[in-house]
Amino acid sequence: MLQPNFDPEPTEVRIYRCGYVSQCKARGCQIRAALIAEKVDTAGRHVRQIELCPLHCEIVIERERARGLEICDRREIRLR
Repeated sequence: MLQPNFDPEPTEVRIYRCGYVSQCKARGCQIRAALIAEKVDTAGRHVRQIELCPLHCEIVIERERARGLEICDRREIRLR
């Protein structure tokens, strides 16, 4: 019998501009979050997300790229 996978492995990181006010979630950072890093699985389903300032987002992008995840940069897409 097939067992459901309730903890899918992320395969892609999508970077969005943050459309609401939030503080960067990096430990000790007091800067306002401007971006959201969202991990998604192979079916495109949301796995987890974190709000980050631009500096910490670049750090996350490089770390996840080194782990082999695809980066989908959507910072230029305008929110309505």
